[in-house]
Amino acid sequence: MKYAFRWNTIISIICFGFLLFILDILPVCAESLNIRPVPSRDIKGFLEVSLYTELASRTVVEETPQGINFEGDAESTRLMARLATRPWHPVEFYIHAGMANLFIDQFNDYRGDYGFAYGGGISLTLYENQGPNRLKVLARGDVLNFETTDHVWTVINSQDEFVKETIMWREYTLDGIGIWRSPNWEPFIGARFSWLDSEDNIKHPSVGRLSLKEDRNLGMIMGTNIYLDKRENFAVNIEATLIDQASLRIGVKLWY
Repeated sequence: MKYAFRWNTIISIICFGFLLFILDILPVCAESLNIRPVPSRDIKGFLEVSLYTELASRTVVEETPQGINFEGDAESTRLMARLATRPWHPVEFYIHAGMANLFIDQFNDYRGDYGFAYGGGISLTLYENQGPNRLKVLARGDVLNFETTDHVWTVINSQDEFVKETIMWREYTLDGIGIWRSPNWEPFIGARFSWLDSEDNIKHPSVGRLSLKEDRNLGMIMGTNIYLDKRENFAVNIEATLIDQASLRIGVKLWY
């Protein structure tokens, strides 16, 4: 419990510091640079490749047949690749795949090894201003699936049992994001709605499958793309979420 609390606190402090950085310190630095990117190119039909790592922590609730709910802090490290395409201007489709693990101390020190993670989503541009300070508003839907397994000691029928435990993680998110542009960086901030439809499968006849749900649905998201070349083909991406989950994502993006 203490370890999970410290982990959530550390991620929250990092995210708040990052928010201060992208909304105050970084704009001043960006405006002082004499880099003038070329006008935006036609992005119809482009491909975007992203590589990123993400640390995420959120509280989950396990529902038992006896009506007793257990809470735990689910912590996950994810190593992912993302491929996106925009066949026409307002709509972007993407898929992502990689590896993810899962730790939940309160669930008998559950330590799920890295498993295959996959999913995808769609992004829809709702509004775009092509003026000098470009502003864009978009809606995004995303799904992530992965499965991890561990063997744990647990009390079943008043006896200690060593059982196999598999958690099938299914996470859905809806984001509403506002993006604006300065000379060579692209900060964004918005609101998110997330929910879990996950299962905890304990290999014992008297337990079986248990439902795993989220503790909170509503949160916020903020981040930035920092372009490192004038043609805007390469960028560093930093993204953080708060409230429903505490997470920090760092990666790179390439456009073709």
